[in-house]
Amino acid sequence: MDALTNLLVMLVFAWVVRGLLSARALTWPRTLLAVVIGTVVGATLAGLLLIDVTALPDPEALDVPTAELFTLALPFQLVATMVAVVGLELLSSRPARRRELRPVRPWRAFTRRLRILARMAEVGRIASRHGLAPLLGLRRGDVDVRSPAEIARRVRTALEDAGGMFVKLGQLLATRPDLLPPEALTELGRLHAAARPLPFEEVRAAIAEELDRPLDEVFAELDPAPLGSASIAQVHRARLHDGRRVVVKLRRPGLEDVVERDLAIALWLARLAARRTPWGRTWEVAALAEEFAAALRDELDLELEGRNAAEVATAIADLPHVHAPFIVVEHTTPRLLVMEELEGRPLSAVGREVPIPDPRAFADELCTSQVRAMLQGERFHADPHPGNVMLLDDGRLGLIDLGATGKLDAFERASMLQLLVAIELREPSLLYESLVAVGAIGPTRDPDEIERALARFMAAHLGPGLPPADAITELLRLTTQLRIRLPAQASSMFRALATLAGTLEQISPGYPLIEQVAELGGTEMRERMAPASAGEFLQREWAQLGPLLRRAPRHLDRIATLVEHGGVTTRVRLFSEAGDVRVVERLLNRAVLTVLGLGIALLAVVMLGTSAGPVLAGTDIRLLEVLGWGGLFAGTVLVLRVLLAVLRSDAADP
Repeated sequence: MDALTNLLVMLVFAWVVRGLLSARALTWPRTLLAVVIGTVVGATLAGLLLIDVTALPDPEALDVPTAELFTLALPFQLVATMVAVVGLELLSSRPARRRELRPVRPWRAFTRRLRILARMAEVGRIASRHGLAPLLGLRRGDVDVRSPAEIARRVRTALEDAGGMFVKLGQLLATRPDLLPPEALTELGRLHAAARPLPFEEVRAAIAEELDRPLDEVFAELDPAPLGSASIAQVHRARLHDGRRVVVKLRRPGLEDVVERDLAIALWLARLAARRTPWGRTWEVAALAEEFAAALRDELDLELEGRNAAEVATAIADLPHVHAPFIVVEHTTPRLLVMEELEGRPLSAVGREVPIPDPRAFADELCTSQVRAMLQGERFHADPHPGNVMLLDDGRLGLIDLGATGKLDAFERASMLQLLVAIELREPSLLYESLVAVGAIGPTRDPDEIERALARFMAAHLGPGLPPADAITELLRLTTQLRIRLPAQASSMFRALATLAGTLEQISPGYPLIEQVAELGGTEMRERMAPASAGEFLQREWAQLGPLLRRAPRHLDRIATLVEHGGVTTRVRLFSEAGDVRVVERLLNRAVLTVLGLGIALLAVVMLGTSAGPVLAGTDIRLLEVLGWGGLFAGTVLVLRVLLAVLRSDAADP
């Protein structure tokens, strides 16, 4: 009976505390849980005080009067319940990370976390075995080698040993000449994401499930031998009933869990490196890891790849020597892509001597297909390296692997055009302004420092005549070193241009990429670069600035007269913004409540320690004792309310 009474008292107390602390997210089940936690913790602490630990072998040591136990446990239970209310309120009010509602599966979530922890331990052991633990912040110190080539080799072998999506992340890194030196790009370019082929019966079942119909109704033939089997998808040749030869790209079943598991570990390692290593902070690896994770998740959506490929095909439809595969839209889903089979060999397998009758004409068309799409706001291939450009059997060039593409909006196109003009004119101030216009440089950066770095870049890499194609790659590396973050699509465009330069060089050695970009830029770009247009430019600028300059002396004279006669005054209003006022009020309120709570609690302790004072009628309880316990409760509530508000605001920040 005493236990039930104690539990009811604690429940009423928890309900009162929940209201006093403004614990809005604490439901009744969670409130009951707080009561249970507080009751158990308080009783345990009281029992430890009453039980003679030294006499534990003696059964009489456990003989504690129940009334005495409940009386002593009550204060501990009250405090423990208040702390439990605060903790559960914080856990309950955390913002949800996922917008969609999903069924709660505690066992599945638990086993998933165990798999992530096991995989994390495995990746950590692999990094340590290859001497990369200090590089990732897993261990203090430096790596035992300083050669970039050796570090790149160790990273490649470690990624291959880790397998899974780490190989794919390494392949994405190999497409970033702005981040890595050439030797590292070459080393990571050797990564191959080969995987165990899926059994053909499993492939047939997965394709039939995606199509929601028997395979014989869609395909006249489906080759059992895979054309390729990678970590993300497996590809088979097939023929439709209308005679068209196609390839069927099937995403591996159950791949989503593997991707999310490995991405969670990669993001954790990136954040760890950003916290513990200088290079991680300098290169902002946490943000880069998020970018790679987003790119990899997009690559899993084969329906998105199909839409991008269709847009690329539309953009180059008028070019006879460049071709993109058509997409069979009616048979394409997020896990299945059916597209035209291109027969030929990748340029990476052809070698330096490409057997093309007119290499310059073919290079011109390939360059036109991409640069024109960039400048006109159409879809372009974001990774046109020689492995993704095929020399088809009919003599044309074919674009494949269109999972990575880009598309610029009107503002980005104008800013990028200005940036290309600045490179052509070798004007560091214009180049700086173009980077500001595109949003790559914030207002807190030192403009003089950045402009001097851009001037040094132009002096080192830009000589007489048109700039070399590798100037784009060097500019990308410079922006990364200066922590200038280009918008995603703009950065994708420049990386695509840098990659395209190498492919065009293989087709037609010495190909003038920048000249072709200038030619395709149209009349506006040529007018900006032509010396003959300088006079027209000055005339246009004078038409706008001339009237302002003519009126400037009169305006200055008026301002000087007002200053002389005291007509110019200044007024500064502190806290003119409502948001500033709210912030200051919140800080002052918290400070006042904290001081008040601590003061009341201190005064309550003094009252409890005083043996004088009147006694309540009919009892031996002193008035100061009652006031002391009440004050201690009030002070604790005030302090916990402030603590809860502070922790709640910290949890709400992104």
